[in-house]
Amino acid sequence: MQWTAPTHPGPRTDLLALLAIGAAALGTTVFVGLGSLAAIVLGFIALGRIKRTGDDGRLLAIWAIVLGIVTIVALVASTIIGIGAFMTIVERFGSLGV
Repeated sequence: MQWTAPTHPGPRTDLLALLAIGAAALGTTVFVGLGSLAAIVLGFIALGRIKRTGDDGRLLAIWAIVLGIVTIVALVASTIIGIGAFMTIVERFGSLGV
């Protein structure tokens, strides 16, 4: 028996879901704040479109939103910790009379 290609390829993957996961990847590496925000926005828009059209990509959109939120939370936390560390250093050098 020979294999033949299916006549109907099935649902397409939503383009916005693909763009959202790409933005999330860029948001965790290169464009930390901007890419993460784009991933969250594109992910929510993609979820609405997927619900309406029935395309694939729901999991991609959800992961893009999760990665975007986690990256932004990590960015805010590291900024707060960095400011705290900087203030500690300034206070220590300030007490030395420098």
